[in-house]
Amino acid sequence: MTTDGDGRPPPDSAPPPDSAPPPQSAPILDQAFDAGSLYALRAAVAAHATEAGLAPGRADDLVIAVHELAANAVRHGAGHGRLRVWRSDQALRCEITDDGLPEPPKAPEPPKAPEPPKAKAPEWRTEPGHGLSLVRQVADQTSLHSGHDGTLVTISFALAPPGPPYRLDRHDRDGCTVLTVTGPLDLTSAAQFSRTIADLLNETDNGKLILDLANLTGWDSAGLAALITAQQHVSATPNARMILAGLPGHLQKHLRQARLRDRFTLADSQAQAAKTLSDP
Repeated sequence: MTTDGDGRPPPDSAPPPDSAPPPQSAPILDQAFDAGSLYALRAAVAAHATEAGLAPGRADDLVIAVHELAANAVRHGAGHGRLRVWRSDQALRCEITDDGLPEPPKAPEPPKAPEPPKAKAPEWRTEPGHGLSLVRQVADQTSLHSGHDGTLVTISFALAPPGPPYRLDRHDRDGCTVLTVTGPLDLTSAAQFSRTIADLLNETDNGKLILDLANLTGWDSAGLAALITAQQHVSATPNARMILAGLPGHLQKHLRQARLRDRFTLADSQAQAAKTLSDP
């Protein structure tokens, strides 16, 4: 069913793998941080991300996500915190915590007077383009728990097995132009993808574009930005329309988590997308 709506493992539409580490496994990184040690934290995360096998763009995304969360803990939380990173066969899982607020003082005499209620730890920043909002756009999974004892944020980045290289194929179908994307849309392929979309909009009269993403293996922040920019260019072009066809389920889930789903029109297949674009 076609829906109007606003990375990763192989394009089989399976849900993301369980990112939880094995029971009692030791973290590969366990590091405290404060305002003066964020640089050292970023360097440690970058080294472990590369060693774990994340592609360069995804490794950069992980560093950005950890930095945003640690900076939130410093600026809006307790002023310091701790990062722990576990590696499983499927993913890197990171936990960023702060220590919340100190215990409030006990009420003075009389002894039976009730204690003051515990204050809630400061909430971390969620403005678009910052903090948790940005992290949700780059991480595969994000969860947050906040209370008096502090805030715990867990993020995971999938370790995708090697897949096909990036390739972009073009053909026509039912009066529409179809671009089939194979492999990763990432830092190394985003510029070529963007140029192809721009050239296509300049040379095509009908402006009916189908992006077949069934063989898309994943994206990083650069690839996702290229996809958003492509939709913006299409929306700004008179009579142009674009539908994403066959987007794997785990990438649809990521769009929802990042609150980007309503930027795109989705279809289950090329045929469904072509029918939608052909309808008056």
